[in-house]
Parts: sequence; C-alpha cells; structure tokens
Amino acid sequence: MDLYAGIALLLLACIGNAAWWAILVNRAHSLRYDASNLKYVRKLHDVGIILFPPLAFWFMGWTESGLLRGGSVTELPFVLQVLLMFALCGLLPFICSVLRWQARQAPAELLKATSQHFDVLKIQHVESDRQAVRGERIPLLAKFPGNQIHRLEVTRKYLSLPGRQADAGRNRRTIKVAQLSDTHFVGCPGRRYFEFATDRLCELQPDIFVFTGDLIDDEELFPWAFDMFSRLSGVAPGYSILGNHDWRLNHGRIRKGLVDTGWVDLGEKHTSISIGDVSVLLAGTEAPWIGSNPEVPVPGDEDVRILLSHSPDQRNYAHQQQFDLMLCGHNHGGQVVLPVIGPVYAPSRYGVKYAGGTYRHQQMLIHVSRGLGAQEALRLNCCPEVTLLEVEI
Repeated sequence: MDLYAGIALLLLACIGNAAWWAILVNRAHSLRYDASNLKYVRKLHDVGIILFPPLAFWFMGWTESGLLRGGSVTELPFVLQVLLMFALCGLLPFICSVLRWQARQAPAELLKATSQHFDVLKIQHVESDRQAVRGERIPLLAKFPGNQIHRLEVTRKYLSLPGRQADAGRNRRTIKVAQLSDTHFVGCPGRRYFEFATDRLCELQPDIFVFTGDLIDDEELFPWAFDMFSRLSGVAPGYSILGNHDWRLNHGRIRKGLVDTGWVDLGEKHTSISIGDVSVLLAGTEAPWIGSNPEVPVPGDEDVRILLSHSPDQRNYAHQQQFDLMLCGHNHGGQVVLPVIGPVYAPSRYGVKYAGGTYRHQQMLIHVSRGLGAQEALRLNCCPEVTLLEVEI
C-alpha cells in the first residue's frame, strides 16, 4: 500500500472511530443514568477520540510493515486488523447520518413556516442590559466565535394532522399551541434574555402554552423560572412536564414550583380540555427518568390527542396510543450543526434522527424543539427557539 492510500485509510478509520464514540454517548444519554456515570462516559469518549489518531498512525502506520511504510492490512497484527476494521465500520452509520441530513424534507403536513430572528445581545442599547443578557456566569464556551447562545428564533408553524380528516360539511378549525422547552436556567444566558423570550411568547397569544422539560440546572435561579412561567400563565393556560436535568435535582420541588405559578403538571398524567369547540386530550411523559408512560383512554370523541414527552424516544408509545401530535425537547437541535455533516450529538436512542424540527412517523407528527437554553453554553448553526404551532383540526 502506498503512502497516500495508507494515510487515507487511517483518516477514514479516525472518522469511523469518532462516529462509534458519538453513538455511544448519544445512546448513554438517552437512558436513566446518573450524571456521575454519564460524566465517565463522556471522559471515555474524549480519550477515545483524542488518542485514537496518534496511536493508529503510529502502530498501524509507522511500525515495521505499517500502512505508511508499504505494508498491507493483512500484515498488521491480528488485533490491529480487527481494531482497524471495527473503526472503518463506523463509517457506515456516519455516512447514513450525513445522507439523511442532506435528504431531509419537512413533512407534507407542515403547511407553512415563518421565523423571526433576534440577536438579543445586540438589541440592548444599555451596557447593563447587555450584561443582563450575557449573564453573571459566562463560561469560556459562551465566547466561542459564531456562538448563537444569545440569539432567539420565534417560529410559527402551520400543521395539519395526517390521521385526522375534517367531517363532511364542517369547516377546519385551528388551535394555537406555543411550545417552549429546555430553559436550563444555569446563569448563561442571563435573566434579561429569558425576559425577552417571555415577551415574545406573550405576543404570540396562543390558546395554550406547553413546556417539555429541563427547566433548571441551578436551583438558586428558580426565581427566574417563577417570574417567566407566572407571566405566561397570565396570558394562557400552561401545561408542563419535567426532564432529565430536573430529575437530577429536587424534581418534587421543581414540579411544585411550576404548579405554584399556575401551570398544570402533566407528568405521567392526562387531562381533557376544550379550546373553543375543539376537544383535546393532553398527556405527559417524563420517561425514562421520572415515572413511566401514562395510561391514557382509548381514542374517543376528542378531536386531537397531544403528548408532551421530554424525549422523542417515546415515539413508539405515542404511536401505539394513537396520539396525533407529540411535542418534545431534550435534543437541542444537536446544539452544534456542522456544514454538510449536520448535527453529531443528540441524547437519543435514535441518535440525531430527531435532533430538532418537525417529523412524521406513521399517522403522527412529532415536533422537537431546539429549546431556549443549554447546560453547555454553545450553539453553532442551531439557534435557540420558541414555537407557535397552529394546528388544523
């Protein structure tokens, strides 16, 4: 094997190795693991990705009969042959992920989408307000070039439901659902950022608000959440579930705090509501972290069935229970979306398949919010968002 072919093969092995580690991290974060255990998984990931290239180039490349010295794969020790082949096999899921990203299309049921983009930091004209947007705890990542952590996208999406047909002679009706998710109050962005987001949410004037989990990472900042959710409940009824970051804290206190602001807790529960003349079954699941999937009645006279699920991993449950619409968070859009490649990390058993956006699964629509915040203050090509879903019934 000539030098350039050897270099190419080893570089491909490095990509495949990184893909396997990304798969491991994504799957591990979809499970009910304690944060301390996940920390070790991430450390193994970091070590595996950083050490593999120099070790591969040395032991597979520059040693006697190595790939960079005219040798072939079959001349490598058996253990290295197996390791090389395993790393190269990682190219398959990587290529599939990239192709899926490049071929992505919105479902036909997404009739229209419009967005407003705000650079919340630049909008502020007073330095004290800019500082209040940045936050008092500004990690190094927040200063990364191109970071969108202080931006906001307000999106309106107009949806029809694949499993619902209008009765003959009856006009289509519309309900307006404003979704926010993953606020992750941790100190960056700052309080003024969330006040700005609250202003935009109030302006949407929805029929209901829904929150799909991961409220807070620092319980000292609960007053921020209290103010935000109290304001929203004064505009429209709010329905909420918790997420895995809430589970790691005192989730009983967090749940009570949300209820005290006027929001209805849907964790492992369901309720029937009316929006105008539209009857809605609303349910919530915080599985696998808190409780289990709720027991819901079989489809009846309701016009639409909506499930709040922190993670899209409850997709199959939602389909089995004949929900029309599943609203999720958790995946943050991937947080970092690379050119051509797309997102690489999403804490889901499905990897980055449902990183963020609108999807169809069988006769059900899934909307995954990119969320407002993040534990790690880094977003590249993945702007934080709130969404108004106008759903035709």
